[in-house]
Amino acid sequence: MNGSFDPLLRLLGSLKTAVVTLTALAVALAWGTIHESVHGTPAAQRDFYYAGWFSALLGLLAVNVAAAALLRYPWKRQQTGLVVTHLGIIILLVGAMVGFRFGVDGHITLTEGASANTVVVDQETLRVADPQDATLRRIVLDLERSPVPAGGARYRLGGGLELEIQQAHANTRESLVVERGAGEANPALHVKLTSAAMGSVAAFDEWLLPRDPNRAEVGVGPAVLRVAEARTPQELAALTAPPNPTEQSSKGALSLDVAGKHFDFKLDDVLGKKIPMGATGFTADVREYFPDFRLDSETNKPISVSDQPNNPAVLMVVTGPNTEIRFFLFANHPGMNIGRPTKGDGKNVAANYSFGNASRGAQLIVIAGPANQLHYASHNGKGQFKTGKLTKEAAIETGLADWSLQVLDFVPDAKLRTELQPAPFNPDDTRRSPALRVVLRKDGLASPPTWVRWGLPTPLTAGDARVTLSYGWEAHPLGFTVKLDKFRAKRYEGTDMPADFRSFITIEDNARGVTKQREVWMNNPATYPADWLGVRGFKFSQASYREGHAGEPNETTLGVVWDPGWPLKFLGFWTICAGIFIMYYMRTYFFNARPTANKR
Repeated sequence: MNGSFDPLLRLLGSLKTAVVTLTALAVALAWGTIHESVHGTPAAQRDFYYAGWFSALLGLLAVNVAAAALLRYPWKRQQTGLVVTHLGIIILLVGAMVGFRFGVDGHITLTEGASANTVVVDQETLRVADPQDATLRRIVLDLERSPVPAGGARYRLGGGLELEIQQAHANTRESLVVERGAGEANPALHVKLTSAAMGSVAAFDEWLLPRDPNRAEVGVGPAVLRVAEARTPQELAALTAPPNPTEQSSKGALSLDVAGKHFDFKLDDVLGKKIPMGATGFTADVREYFPDFRLDSETNKPISVSDQPNNPAVLMVVTGPNTEIRFFLFANHPGMNIGRPTKGDGKNVAANYSFGNASRGAQLIVIAGPANQLHYASHNGKGQFKTGKLTKEAAIETGLADWSLQVLDFVPDAKLRTELQPAPFNPDDTRRSPALRVVLRKDGLASPPTWVRWGLPTPLTAGDARVTLSYGWEAHPLGFTVKLDKFRAKRYEGTDMPADFRSFITIEDNARGVTKQREVWMNNPATYPADWLGVRGFKFSQASYREGHAGEPNETTLGVVWDPGWPLKFLGFWTICAGIFIMYYMRTYFFNARPTANKR
């Protein structure tokens, strides 16, 4: 083949180019394999197999093979097998590039009875939608490798709308901001705990909130530091009372004030019983005890997450003449006690629940008492107890080793808000919380700067324009629905090791009027739609599962793959096979000269 492009064609089709390209691919594959073993499959796909440079290498190899074949043009009959083999390699490489560019490789996670119609793909995406949930734009991001420029980045959305990403953080943490003026009681205490052994570094220096169970207590070394609210002198007395040895070995004690009479009970003696309250005509029905109280996020019902008295609580109902009150009492947080009348006003009934201060070992309690007076109580878990008043910023010795305590600030009527701040980034931490600070603009109007957090849809308004931003992994539509009917996992006898786990799914395709049931387990995927080439087929494979609160597996993760390049790979494979067959098994037909007819 001659012409002005002959030198370039010879370079592209040369053996040297082939060797360099194949060597580069071999190094990339080896490097990608090591990278995958360290950082996982999604990272290897993102950094290697789905990267533009890797597709460029495959493209260069395809060009090299095509150029090598073109250099031999016009082809002779003996070169048929070689040309067919080269054609098969080119088709196979094109199929691989189509799969990398347009394919889907993600997962769906389902609990029993739940359905999904999208696949989660490990591609960081910001989706901008209008009020009708129509997508205005999808912005692909990679904050780890391509941070947002210092001056921000702007994206046109159409219709005069513009979105600016001002800041982006690959990981953030919430910082609590406490302000005065809530208009109602809501105590907040800035507590600092220091130790001489730690020098200038504080063991703890944060805001604590008695009315927020998630911010009322923290473990500091071998001890527990918590804050509590005492609204009455009785509650304060219970929190600052020395530990009762009897109480420490029990479930605690209840105290009730009914119609001007005071009653004390040990919870062990009255749990599950109806107790008459003398001549008052009232009865206390102590129905349930929760040693480690939590409110279940799914059922919204009270549960105990352990048998240890980490957060003891009691459910009790007090009934009397024209009165019925349902109490939820918390030993650690009496300020959160709930007394809800279901009959009458219940003003002549008060209840409190206490659990010995030493029952949980060494602990330090800071108390916001009546008239906004501060108190503390400490117990070292070995019988030494100390209590007293606190003044703001004054340091006191707690009696716990060499720790000293300060209340740096006390706000009785706190208004609370959170601010996002950058946090250290660990790419292997699945609990990290990326966030974007964005502004929406239209016709000279702008929304306030707003943080868009991972997985939390956030509305924005600029003038009469409204959009919703969703920041998270890319979601690819299936076109049908997958429902998990049940999940089963067998274990090896006498162990917790899974011997087999499988998902029973139902595929509902309303567009085609199809409903199919499939069973998926390891090395036995299900494909839908299952046409003969698999062009449109999604393949569902069993990837992993997770156990619920009761220890039974109830959540499954299915790997989902769709490869639009599969037909080309299929065709390329068989074309290569045909070329090899021609070269090695049809030599007589293609390589020997054909006989010519005798002329007379």
